[in-house]
Amino acid sequence: MTKSPNKHNRITARSCPLEEGLAEEIEKGKVSPKDDPKDRSKYLHENFGWDRQDAGAKLWSFGPENNGPNLVVD
Repeated sequence: MTKSPNKHNRITARSCPLEEGLAEEIEKGKVSPKDDPKDRSKYLHENFGWDRQDAGAKLWSFGPENNGPNLVVD
């Protein structure tokens, strides 16, 4: 957790490994930030057991540089 200089804002983060095979699928391009969010959500839910909400609207970013096998999820 970190706080802003004026102590009014906080950011908390938690990390965990991706499911087996998901990083490889991202690198191959089967899952990408350019996919339709509904299609990506369905794919992640069916193949990797993700919650549809997390895989859809809560998936913020791929990285590094919007193209790698790291994800930021709210």
